[in-house]
Amino acid sequence: MNAKIANDGEFTEKELLLISLLCFMKSDRDMELNILNSAVTITNIPNLDEEIGQFAKGVVLMLCDKFVEDESLNTTISNLVGGNMKIVEDYAQRKVDESKRNFVISLDKEGFGVADIARIAEVSLDFVNETLAK
Repeated sequence: MNAKIANDGEFTEKELLLISLLCFMKSDRDMELNILNSAVTITNIPNLDEEIGQFAKGVVLMLCDKFVEDESLNTTISNLVGGNMKIVEDYAQRKVDESKRNFVISLDKEGFGVADIARIAEVSLDFVNETLAK
């Protein structure tokens, strides 16, 4: 991991998730400090893909919110990785929208009409039309 960071190596989403979850590995250190270490590690990765980086930072923010009781440390970690849960919400929304777009396209290929697609996929007609226009 350190070698990848030093050599500007690219990290996969799985690797970043593992870095985010390092705080749960066996360690003599306090979990709060391990969460801080995960945050520092992620923020030190050069040329990190924005979407994957937001995902990893979001995981750290959720862990911080759940397990870091020290308010000062919580603020430090939050500031280090971006400061708010909007990162997680935006990432999740993009994934949901992507899934819905794929479903809309699949229904279109099966011959469903726009109104039926909107009803089945539980999306707006505008969403269907925008998706199919791309």
